[in-house]
Amino acid sequence: MHILYVDESGDDGFPEDNLFSPDNAPSCKFVRSGLIIHDWKWKKTNDIIADFKFSKRIPKDVELHATEIRRGKKKITDSKTKKRREVSNWYGQQFPETEDRLNLLRDCCKLINSIADITLIFIVIDKSLIDKTIAGYKNIPKANSWEYLIERYNLYLNKAKDQVGIIISDAIEHKIEKTHREFAKAIYTQSSHVKEFHFIESILFEPSESSELLQMVDIASYACFRKFNSNDSSLYDELKERIMKSSQGSIEGAGLKIWPSP
Repeated sequence: MHILYVDESGDDGFPEDNLFSPDNAPSCKFVRSGLIIHDWKWKKTNDIIADFKFSKRIPKDVELHATEIRRGKKKITDSKTKKRREVSNWYGQQFPETEDRLNLLRDCCKLINSIADITLIFIVIDKSLIDKTIAGYKNIPKANSWEYLIERYNLYLNKAKDQVGIIISDAIEHKIEKTHREFAKAIYTQSSHVKEFHFIESILFEPSESSELLQMVDIASYACFRKFNSNDSSLYDELKERIMKSSQGSIEGAGLKIWPSP
């Protein structure tokens, strides 16, 4: 059985003036990403990631989370003032220099690229090209990204020897019910390219802090987001060997779907 771990980067909002900024919310691009691995390879891969964290002296209870690594900060509530303020997180304390944290992110991407049993799928939604006259256009980024991800996962399974799969997403408590509704809608209003599902028609949830592979897809999703939202391909370029390819060896249209087409 294959497992698809899912994460997203960016946001699904739209600015009132339709002017997007590359470094501020709402983001121009919304990315939904998938990491596929067979359950037979799960333990071996999980051990490789655990060994990587050990080599970097990253404690087991510290997540490999892209934005936390890059920023090196977290928000806490001051016990006296009750106001929110930023303090250094574990990465900010151990890697105070920004370049050192960026190097750690690159090493994470190189790690993913080195694991041949991993396959990546990226769905990039360009919100600036969505027709705002369409009723319910604000729901399009989430809905279409699920549809295209499911479509490509199904195509992957269709070509695999073991054609059975499940889907696991990060268990963010306040988003679980909404994510399940979005997934179910994508299932029942399926793409014309999906004739038969090869995966269990439900989604499972797991906290990212307990899943090394959810942390890996978070890193990969951030790398893709940086490339297409901020024109920074330094992380994405480290992942190219793991992105699903067509029979002709092409990434675009296979493991990378950009919608709407530029």
